[in-house]
Amino acid sequence: MSVTDLTGTIDTPASDAGGVAARRGFKYQDHVAAFFLLAMIDDPRLAKVECETADDIFLFWQTGETEYPEYVQVKTTEGDRKWTKDEVTTRSPPKKPTSLVEKSLLCDRYGPNARFRIVSRRDVNKSLACLKLERGARFRREPVAELGKKLTKQLKTVSPLGNDLVYWAEQTVWQVTGDVTALIALNHKKISVLAERFGGNPTASHVDQIYQDLLRIVDDAATASRVSDPEKKVLTRSTTIAWWTEHLANTEAAQQRTSKPYRAKTDAFFADLHHMSEDSLRRALSSYDVRFENERWRSQQLADHLVDWLPEIALKASDLASVQHLQLRRKTRDAVSAIKRQRAVSDQQLVGETLLHVVIRQSFGSEPIACKLFYQSATGMRSFGSAHIVHALRGDELWLGRATIATADSHEAILKATLADLEHVLDPDFLKEERETILALREPLHLMPTSLEAALARNAPIDDLVEALCIPILIAYDSTVLGGGYARDYRTRLVAEVQASYAALKPRLPSTLQNVKVHIFLVPIECVVTLTGQFTALMGG
Repeated sequence: MSVTDLTGTIDTPASDAGGVAARRGFKYQDHVAAFFLLAMIDDPRLAKVECETADDIFLFWQTGETEYPEYVQVKTTEGDRKWTKDEVTTRSPPKKPTSLVEKSLLCDRYGPNARFRIVSRRDVNKSLACLKLERGARFRREPVAELGKKLTKQLKTVSPLGNDLVYWAEQTVWQVTGDVTALIALNHKKISVLAERFGGNPTASHVDQIYQDLLRIVDDAATASRVSDPEKKVLTRSTTIAWWTEHLANTEAAQQRTSKPYRAKTDAFFADLHHMSEDSLRRALSSYDVRFENERWRSQQLADHLVDWLPEIALKASDLASVQHLQLRRKTRDAVSAIKRQRAVSDQQLVGETLLHVVIRQSFGSEPIACKLFYQSATGMRSFGSAHIVHALRGDELWLGRATIATADSHEAILKATLADLEHVLDPDFLKEERETILALREPLHLMPTSLEAALARNAPIDDLVEALCIPILIAYDSTVLGGGYARDYRTRLVAEVQASYAALKPRLPSTLQNVKVHIFLVPIECVVTLTGQFTALMGG
């Protein structure tokens, strides 16, 4: 479903008259719009908020495959009386559909499944009280149906999409937000609660700064011209979250118990080499170039970069949040030693697991489930060496990864073993054990909010987990192109090499993974043995 058409038509050309022209003195509506922008940050179903377009405020919702608009009218009229049915059905002039309920219904022109909302300072009386209940509430259906019959008997207006006032009553929520002081307090509290959930800890003054900036965004959207700047009237979830993330970065660090260590960012080490996405097949390829420096492949620099990431693999999130920087290298070395004592992890395998960790973290902004390498499956099958939560607008994903690193001589044998391991990864008992491991290792207070909570619940069907699952497979290998040394056209030949490798690998993936998202990562290495030796030396091994 597209954004509301703001350009107008021949019969109804776009105009800046009415609400847009009167905006500057109508600040209450700004606070209501700010309320919905904060709701959009919190609720991934709310995809867009528009100001002064199809209605005072226009909301666009997405729930799975279902999309629907919600038309919001803001009523700020003063008075001592509560809103009544008579007041909302009064026409002026009497022969035109000018009542509150009709104006709201007539907004129904931009897509099916419309919802409606009235936001007011004043409360409603008994005749409209049922509308204050949320849609689907237990005691809402009967009184709303009765109200719809009364409205339809009195007013025969039908929306451009053919819906009457029975439909309007069924789909309308009346939200009472009180005076402007109460609404501002509500929004301030929402900012504080959201910030805490996302790991921020803003002071009261900083909350006010955030809110004033939010009002500026709303005012810019509301006063933007429908004629010359229609796109500025649309506030999407992605841009709003980007705005929110920027403000969080400027707050003080959260208290230790709720700090989010994986928000830390580093400059990218790898250069993108070649990417391919085959959505219909649920397959994707990402490949990366370590690059040359003074015509020498950056093996030592790569080893050093990988060692810098070991704390995230070897330490719990709570350790990362609390450990002093002077203790970090010692704690990391102790943790790596513990990994090797509890599970047979070769230095070469640790290089591969660290490579996979780094590319997922840097390319997808993931949050890892730390210390996954400690655990070996009791089923006898090789468990996943890593687990990451990848946050996405359409719903978070759980990435359970396999890393393979191979020399030229061992490449085929190691690849066969990896593919054989993957035959069984969708076994329900195996996945349930993986889920238990993740629940044991995960520290929710140190992670961002995720939509995966239901799928990770112990009593949830394993199908829910499979639906959110992605299996990243990293293959780092001795590259024929890189083994030949530097050449001006090495990147062109390296792209051809990874394309050929991906084409050869894809049909060899187990058929059991046919309906699961698989992301292949290819990292060409000049010499795996050399890189492993450099990595081990830096660890003090």
